[in-house]
Amino acid sequence: MSVRRALYVLFGRLVASPLDAALYRRLREQGLDRLAAAQGVDLDSDLLDPEDAESSAAELTAEFERLASRVSLRASDYGTGAEDPVAAIYGYLREHGLEPKTDLPIDHLAVLFGVMGELAAQEEQEERNDAEPTGTDGDAFDGDAGVRARAFLERHLAPWAERALAEVADAADRRFYCGVAAMAAAFLASERRLYARA
Repeated sequence: MSVRRALYVLFGRLVASPLDAALYRRLREQGLDRLAAAQGVDLDSDLLDPEDAESSAAELTAEFERLASRVSLRASDYGTGAEDPVAAIYGYLREHGLEPKTDLPIDHLAVLFGVMGELAAQEEQEERNDAEPTGTDGDAFDGDAGVRARAFLERHLAPWAERALAEVADAADRRFYCGVAAMAAAFLASERRLYARA
């Protein structure tokens, strides 16, 4: 799995549902706290104790549930520029043959991170294959995954996601979710800069 796709998947998972002890241990073992520290983010290192994963995960679950009751992570709850964000997202997904498997609302940040992860993977596959766009009707979206990813990011995430993540950071009592929100927002900002240079 590519780094960009892995980050989209990770952030999607962290905003989708509370951590269980197994995921908590895996994140700890894979050095999430070191990744955060490299970006100047403190993830409550006292919570990141692999010896006490059960109680740490329980504390973070309580914090997740409290945040979920206070902060919306749905595009339809923010001014996104689209008249009906849900319909716009469904339209995009149908048009490009993407079908997220989820019980979450289609405009939830976790679902949109998943879509971006898939688009990033397609883009990186095209780059590895050194493929030319395959569209035949002049529509750049038919073969250029980078164009599709940029368009999706700008239309469905950029208008609201960083603001929602800032609200999570502001509402969080534990530095863990404040840090996750800060890292996810920084990652989205870096993705926008990446596409702006293209």
